[in-house]
Amino acid sequence: METKKILLIGGTGTISSSVMQLLSKDINNEVTVLNRGTKEVPANVKQIICDVKEPGALERETAGDKYDAIVDFLVYDANTASQRVRIFNGRTKQYFFISTVVTFNHENTVWLNENSEQKNRFSRYGQNKQAAEDVFRHAIATGFPAVIVRPSQTYSMDRIPLSVKGKNCWSVVSRIMNGKSVIVHGDGKAIWHMMHADDFAYNFIQMIGNPQANGQTVNIVNPAIVTWDMIYQEIASQLGKKLRICHISSDTLACTSKYDHIETLLGDKQFSNMYSKYQMTQLIPDFRCEITLQTGVQKYFAYMAQHPECKIEDPDYDAWCDSLIKDYRAFMKIISTKY
Repeated sequence: METKKILLIGGTGTISSSVMQLLSKDINNEVTVLNRGTKEVPANVKQIICDVKEPGALERETAGDKYDAIVDFLVYDANTASQRVRIFNGRTKQYFFISTVVTFNHENTVWLNENSEQKNRFSRYGQNKQAAEDVFRHAIATGFPAVIVRPSQTYSMDRIPLSVKGKNCWSVVSRIMNGKSVIVHGDGKAIWHMMHADDFAYNFIQMIGNPQANGQTVNIVNPAIVTWDMIYQEIASQLGKKLRICHISSDTLACTSKYDHIETLLGDKQFSNMYSKYQMTQLIPDFRCEITLQTGVQKYFAYMAQHPECKIEDPDYDAWCDSLIKDYRAFMKIISTKY
């Protein structure tokens, strides 16, 4: 089998680490990662240490190289997208832009496919990713071999899907362990799609080398659905703790100035959406997701047990939760007695 020369721009983040690890296990792949070099990579993976934000650095470090595929995890706006098209035009058979389903207008559509309306009015992250998509769509029309990939929320070893959290996931886990109430937006019944990074990697890499993917947009989403309450209940169950939830509306949580819940809640998590599987199954012949909510949480706790340095407490978040919950419950008492 012919060797595939693959460049990962990024390569050590939540999604990209799993993609890198899986690609590196195939002896027919010649994998290079280009990033700032803050994490180790497998011995058979070439690493180019480079800050892509430095003007001219990407051109300098990849000068003259051609690739069978480039997977880019580090494009967040239209200007960067334009730079990538300029740099890699004529130098790769495939260019994968990792976008996000946050580009969608989740408000007016429950059933989403690749062509659903975008224009997320709450999320600057989604708006900027959409602008980058527009650049790549224009480049595709002129022959650039881009593939636009939109993951749903993806989690991995050191993080799990959560409604409201502080600087890290442990800020919520710690509250559950200590018998404190945790904040969940809305009534906790909104449905959510989440995919473990290992499942994403398994499905995603099937498109590398598939010419039918070129020029296409694909949402890679785990078809299984859960509610936010289900996620928190699974965490509490595996901890052997009673779950105490304080449900607060997304609009109310968005009023806080301490955390940007306009982006995370109003722009994303508060909505119940479902996604069409058609495009995924057309481009990914063996599409499957094997890591369930239960297994994903188990993997998280196993990793945290082996890496106690990741169990970082967040006193500011803890105090914020205590104060907000106290004030919210006092307000609800006024509503229940006065109205």
